[in-house]
Amino acid sequence: MKLAAPAIFGQPVHTKIEQRSTLLSMQITERTVVLVVLLVAVGVLVPMMCWGIPSGGDLANHYRFAQPFYESIRSGHFYPGWLAESNYGFGDARFRFYPPGLYYLMALFRLVSGWYAASLLAFITLSMLGGGGAYFWARQSHSTTVAMWAGVLYSIAPYHLNQIYQASLLSEYAACSVLPFLFAFVERVCRRRSAADVAGLGVTYALLVLTHLPLTVIGSLSIAVYALLLLRRERLWSNVLRLTTGVVIGLTASAFFWTTVIAEMKWIKGNSANQNGYYNYRNNFLFSSAALTNRNTWYANLLAFAVVGMALPALLLIRKKWRVSNTKAVAGVTGLSFLMATDLSRPLWLMIPKLSDVQFPWRWLTITSLGASILVAASVPKWKEVWRKEFRPVHLVPIGAFVLSLFFVATQVVIDCEYLPRQQFEPMLSSIRNSASFPDWLPAAATQEVTEFGSSALVAAGSRAISVKTWEPEHREFKVGAGTSTAATVRTYFYPLWKATVNDRPVTPSVGKNGAMMVELPGDEARIKLDFVEPMRVKVVRIASLFGWLTIASLFGFGLRFRTRTTA
Repeated sequence: MKLAAPAIFGQPVHTKIEQRSTLLSMQITERTVVLVVLLVAVGVLVPMMCWGIPSGGDLANHYRFAQPFYESIRSGHFYPGWLAESNYGFGDARFRFYPPGLYYLMALFRLVSGWYAASLLAFITLSMLGGGGAYFWARQSHSTTVAMWAGVLYSIAPYHLNQIYQASLLSEYAACSVLPFLFAFVERVCRRRSAADVAGLGVTYALLVLTHLPLTVIGSLSIAVYALLLLRRERLWSNVLRLTTGVVIGLTASAFFWTTVIAEMKWIKGNSANQNGYYNYRNNFLFSSAALTNRNTWYANLLAFAVVGMALPALLLIRKKWRVSNTKAVAGVTGLSFLMATDLSRPLWLMIPKLSDVQFPWRWLTITSLGASILVAASVPKWKEVWRKEFRPVHLVPIGAFVLSLFFVATQVVIDCEYLPRQQFEPMLSSIRNSASFPDWLPAAATQEVTEFGSSALVAAGSRAISVKTWEPEHREFKVGAGTSTAATVRTYFYPLWKATVNDRPVTPSVGKNGAMMVELPGDEARIKLDFVEPMRVKVVRIASLFGWLTIASLFGFGLRFRTRTTA
């Protein structure tokens, strides 16, 4: 008589042991694969760890923002409203219009180290998030190996590395670390019915808004197309409701920033009708005869060729007839994104609201790079089959294009880069603190000429004596001696949120020559106070944003609790 194996919960003991062993093996494999992705993400930044911070065109603009932002946080003001140091002390409104996400991250690392090390830590974190995000998205539909290759390929994607090595598009680079998670949660919401996934969509959408506005526009359009390609008739409206809920709570959580942009855009030069043609999207399409003739356009075309070259191996997927459910959707978004970077999409740029604010159509290469990483990774198993069974000379074309793209990345993006070692980086930080800023952040009435005024005086009032008591970024106090009635010209650009009192009586500041703020004075001695005062709108919206973050946290908690109950 053959004895049966003892059972636990209806299953033989040896079956349970085998299942647990298999599960443990899968967990180890998953962890190992994730570790590989993270190590590659760190490895691609080894050159800057060795040689210094890459010095691209936008580097100074970022650190002109980051330094006073950090100091404001240190002083207890967690979201400053006025960048007082720039433009030789006249200030600008950049804090109100440029997303703060990257600078909160840099400030976090700055708390424990100097700016040089803090920058490297921030960039490493973003690189790991980007690679890990691509892995997370690919893992929704593919094996761990395919997902690993997706994370690796995204970390070395030509356009992605160019953002940090050549152009110093640091906020755009940070946003590209959020985008993979955004696509992943859109897919999860379409496939599952978890409140935690809705919360994940909300938090990633909020982080995208708080990191880079052009990529918010591009990312919003891209996930809309992706969702349309994923949605199925069954549970259509319930999924649409969940997707909408995720986006709405993301907008609510980030409302403290974007509502100010909308309300105050008319107050700065960025809203001017006479904008520089360099920022007009019509002049910046890839491969266009109408594009501006400059180094940026030429280099963007080279990057586009490198992106295409790296994506060519994915053509092998066509023969697989899109067996994986999301592959067709990824391919659709990837192809559309590349089309949007070219002149063929000009009619869409004319029709779609706010798309023109992206300025540079080649920014769509962010989506092309991300989607191509997923597709090329998905083609790896098929390439293994081809290599073993039916390799032909024609297959050398995509392989050669891929290798050439890697060569371009290594030589033209990484090696051919100007690096700032620590001994040059630190002095650069000091030299840019009060220098002229990007003109678009200046108040509408301001001119650059006033920043060239050599006087170090903070206030001018003719021959009257001036005594400065306090001069802080958003609060100033000074005293003007008796004399002829005149107006005091303050070393600060006029902005409508500056409020003034003279001898404790409210007065309305006015716009002086070149946009400097002026305050009318009586003939006798005057005590003047200037305060940058946030309107009630800002206070109300900040409460709404707090409610948005609490909603996200509640949905996460509810989703995880429900999942625990169902798996218990």
